[in-house]
Amino acid sequence: MAPRTLPIYPVNLGLALQQGWQGLWANRWDLVGFSLTATALHLLGWALFAAGHDTGSGILNALLRLVGVPLYFLSLLWLIQGLTRGGLDAAAGHRPRWRELCRWSASDGLRLGLSLLTAAAGLALAALIGFVGWSLVIFLAPALSVVTILLALVLLGGVALSQVFNACLVLAADQSPSGAFRIGLRTLERRWPTLLGLGAACSGLALVPLGLGLLAEALVQGQGVLATGIALLVVIPWISGMVTATYRQLFSPVVPRSEVAAGTGWPGNNG
Repeated sequence: MAPRTLPIYPVNLGLALQQGWQGLWANRWDLVGFSLTATALHLLGWALFAAGHDTGSGILNALLRLVGVPLYFLSLLWLIQGLTRGGLDAAAGHRPRWRELCRWSASDGLRLGLSLLTAAAGLALAALIGFVGWSLVIFLAPALSVVTILLALVLLGGVALSQVFNACLVLAADQSPSGAFRIGLRTLERRWPTLLGLGAACSGLALVPLGLGLLAEALVQGQGVLATGIALLVVIPWISGMVTATYRQLFSPVVPRSEVAAGTGWPGNNG
């Protein structure tokens, strides 16, 4: 079926930023506590994998890696699941419950993992296209090589921005990995200024822990890493809350799979 016209759903990124913070502040202990728990498991998985290189025992090395690798990836999926559910609940005016944040769904985890792999494959393909294009230009028109690099970066950035709602589409709208990827590309096509603004806001928030860490290190030597880690526990759910609030503005009401299969995946589309 041919794509139909995209309905106009205005997005207020300032409001989304405010809603993300309000949702975090109103549920700070649950969201930050969950972020701390999932992040600790994630780092534990990395530490176990790293420790499995030089224990002096081949069996122990293999065992540590066997435990560390699944723990590393599963804890990441658990973190994304919980914060996405919590952000969607907060954006809808509901209080995220600790039990719901911590709830692990194997089927959701599998679909989310496959969806993230699909997004990663899309990024890899974009990088390959950019590299091939740059290689050809180097031989045919070396003076344009810088332009080719910039175009490749724009392509990569565009694909990355298109997948910012990937977890929301999989968990809230019950999309398949390929369906979430395609909807993300269509969102980029029609709402690229919104995605660009959202990406800039999230990047700005992500720089806050780094700035606080540098400031703490300058004031008290050796405390920079600790300050950065504490700030990350707050900023990560804040970014998640902003993304989910923007998702609800742009895709509200949440798109069921049946509507997407019938058209372009835009809610409220009556032709």
